[in-house]
Amino acid sequence: MQGRTVPYTNGPAMRPVLRSVASTFAVPPAATVVAKPAPKIDVVPTVEHLPAPRKPRKPRIDHKAIAQEQARLLHASIHPTTGWITGLWENEEKQRRYQVDLCQDLFGEWLLIHSWWRKSTPFGGRKKSYLGFFPSAEEINALLYDAALRRSRHGYRILDDHIRSAVLQ
Repeated sequence: MQGRTVPYTNGPAMRPVLRSVASTFAVPPAATVVAKPAPKIDVVPTVEHLPAPRKPRKPRIDHKAIAQEQARLLHASIHPTTGWITGLWENEEKQRRYQVDLCQDLFGEWLLIHSWWRKSTPFGGRKKSYLGFFPSAEEINALLYDAALRRSRHGYRILDDHIRSAVLQ
């Protein structure tokens, strides 16, 4: 504080000033003493001392290869006269089904319809995707692959008898 002198007072008005000055010159804490670890004692391992056995790992599933094979099967199951494709998946554990239909509407535009439901109830859902009038084979394969990959990752299994009956027609 230049040019200004503060008279020394020894009262309550000076305590905040002294505290702020003292806090700027904080003293580091004294070094703490760390105790040494106890020496290891040789113990004969018993069942109580052994680590818990690890759970076996689940086998790794190649969902991409499964989806690629399913998309190939679905693409091979094209109906000979209409060109429509239907794929049906089932999850036995959750009692759910999932269906993908590639079909045309009244005006000739191609649709990809995703349907899902629980086996014991009439409730479910449906989603439609319009693909245009002339979807390419690569685009159709990619859409079928995406649907098969998602179903495989969620634990669904494709119903092969449904596809085989369509292929044999």
